[in-house]
Amino acid sequence: MKRKIAITAAGAALALGAIATAPPPGGPLPSPLAAAGAVVRKSLSGGGGGGNVSGAGERLGELLSGWAVPVLTVLAGCLLVGALASRNVGTAVGIVVVTLVGLIFLLSPQSIEGLAKGIAGFVF
Repeated sequence: MKRKIAITAAGAALALGAIATAPPPGGPLPSPLAAAGAVVRKSLSGGGGGGNVSGAGERLGELLSGWAVPVLTVLAGCLLVGALASRNVGTAVGIVVVTLVGLIFLLSPQSIEGLAKGIAGFVF
């Protein structure tokens, strides 16, 4: 039985070696420098959508607010139920305030920016 397993393992190793050393179906692979040069030329030409990062911050913000709002709402709801179950009103009010500020920041960041500038203008 051990001999059969050894022969099977040796055959599998030989098959994997043959597959790994076989040339790719499209011909030989290009040199790494040629491949890097092609990528740089494609990026500089702006074609194909590669390397386009204009508006990445806006797209990331939309993506994050798309899933962060429901997650924040559910998390705040669970914390609020726990705080109210323990009859801790101060904690419940704090959770509501922090959640509202977080939701306003995610849904309307301009209003938080205006509030911060107003406070800074009043203080300084």
